[in-house]
Amino acid sequence: MVKIPIVKPIAIFVMAVALILAGPVSVMSTVGATPVAESQSVSVTENVDVWERSPLTLRTTSEGPTTIVAPRTFINVESAATGDLPLNKRTATIHERNESINMSFEPRIGAGTRALAGDEAQLLAVKLDEAPTTEGANTSDIPGSLGDVLANNSNITSSELLDDAEGVGAISDEGELNASYTPESGGVYAFALVTVDSGEEGLSVSDGNVSVNGNVTVVGVEQAVVQDNASTVEPTQNPVNPGNNVTLDVATEIEDENVTHAVVLVKQGELQQQSSTVTVSGELNESFSQDQITVENSFDNVSGVATVDDNISIAGVNLSTNQSIPAIGVQGLFGTVVSEAESDADGEVIHASATVVSADSDANVTVETLDSWLNGAYQYVHVAVGTESGTINSDTGTVAISPGGGPDNGGSPGNGGGPPDNAGGPNNTADDDEDEEE
Repeated sequence: MVKIPIVKPIAIFVMAVALILAGPVSVMSTVGATPVAESQSVSVTENVDVWERSPLTLRTTSEGPTTIVAPRTFINVESAATGDLPLNKRTATIHERNESINMSFEPRIGAGTRALAGDEAQLLAVKLDEAPTTEGANTSDIPGSLGDVLANNSNITSSELLDDAEGVGAISDEGELNASYTPESGGVYAFALVTVDSGEEGLSVSDGNVSVNGNVTVVGVEQAVVQDNASTVEPTQNPVNPGNNVTLDVATEIEDENVTHAVVLVKQGELQQQSSTVTVSGELNESFSQDQITVENSFDNVSGVATVDDNISIAGVNLSTNQSIPAIGVQGLFGTVVSEAESDADGEVIHASATVVSADSDANVTVETLDSWLNGAYQYVHVAVGTESGTINSDTGTVAISPGGGPDNGGSPGNGGGPPDNAGGPNNTADDDEDEEE
């Protein structure tokens, strides 16, 4: 087991909120009457508070066309003596534009929501120009990503509000609420579920600008990556000998621009057996620094090879710099493999490699394997992002690693081995987290 300081914390919206905005997260399931008690919230604007447990309560429930099981991930805020609280995110998923993204707000371990019963709720959906980052964050700029969105001072391309007309009404007697959002284009989306504490209107959106009439409290946050179209990916050889290259013949729907192709290849079933714990040490005050955040993985290393072009980003995250983050979301999965891959890794390892390159929209992308890799099915996840448009395409499938898989294909297509076999698909057999009150 290895404990890794986060050199440059990334991240996707929910982790930015979880690690910076959330503050102490109590393990108690009871809360005061709404609005949420001042001691349990952080003010991000004059009229907007964020409940400290909001990173735990709202989760997407629909799986998109590209899905991979992620390790169980926990957060531990030492100053609040929380212990390890599950973040309840077991899959890294890319959703489809024009398809519903279903979400569930409900009691979770460490975040009881029944005291919010009867509160009117609204769901704010924003499409981000790029993923927010926690780099350089401290409590003097706690508003960060969420505060900037609500103050109309952020890199967003669109905002949309769902309330009664879209089926987002009051929180039920059980402290639950279901919502659905349909994105019209690909990109990185952030969601904030708010309760209206005073004033009749709460949040409103006009010409992409968010306004607040009265006072609201953010009680749930979530994020999602959405693709514009599917890419088509086929291994040029299948099976492949351990130590030989896996070359993928990639075709996308992206036209007239260069594309960032990112591929991660990981032994099927290994990630779901692992865990990551994000620990926030020390006091959360004006002196808060990135040194207080560490990630402890249940595995020692990643046995594999990372090939990454300089200054390359995918879904708003620069993967050419060293990133040590929990494998939450597609960006987190790529960041973990890229930063931890070692050709001579030992101990308890994850067998995975990654390649991130800039190329034409249709290209052959080669991922290296190692002689020491175990036989079996390996899942690949391909993500393509247009360098100018930000258009996202993705695909997933499997390739077999086994002796007798044929000669090293050397990164060139069509050197035998028979037709590709993508029938395996992602492995979604992971156990569910215990999504219940303590």
